Amino acid sequence: MKESTRMADYDGFPWRSEKIEKTKILPLRWISNWLSYVATEHLIKAITLGEADNYGFKHRYHTKMWTYLYRPYQRWGTSYKIDLDKK
Repeated sequence: MKESTRMADYDGFPWRSEKIEKTKILPLRWISNWLSYVATEHLIKAITLGEADNYGFKHRYHTKMWTYLYRPYQRWGTSYKIDLDKK
């Protein structure tokens, strides 16, 4: 019986992904990546409020915070590109 945990047979995304680092300044990249997590929490709260049809001050606050906190990640953060055709 063949082991399913062998890395040689693993055909997952780590082999198909490409890391895109938008800046070489390491502390700036760390802060940008951390801000993306904070921004995502605001986005989740805004979506939850939107689903409850509560479009008041809290919804506007969380959408603005997501907008402002996600910008540094888009500019300087680390992202990954997945190529599904790569073998």
